[in-house]
Amino acid sequence: MGEADRGHAASYNYSRFDDYVAAGGDLADEAAFRASPRAGQRAEDFTLPRLGDGAQVRLSELWRSTPLVMEFGSFT
Repeated sequence: MGEADRGHAASYNYSRFDDYVAAGGDLADEAAFRASPRAGQRAEDFTLPRLGDGAQVRLSELWRSTPLVMEFGSFT
């Protein structure tokens, strides 16, 4: 929120959030979270583009040489 919006709850998109919850979007998010890998569980191998140069990097290439911690998403 910018300075001009401070103190105005409606400027934080609450009306859309209420619609999202009413449509069950939060339930789908919670189900996906429960189905995600747990701490210590090996993730399936996948490839993503590296920031900066776009080169493809495989997860398995990263954890072969050193321990790897991954975090996805945010619950704020």
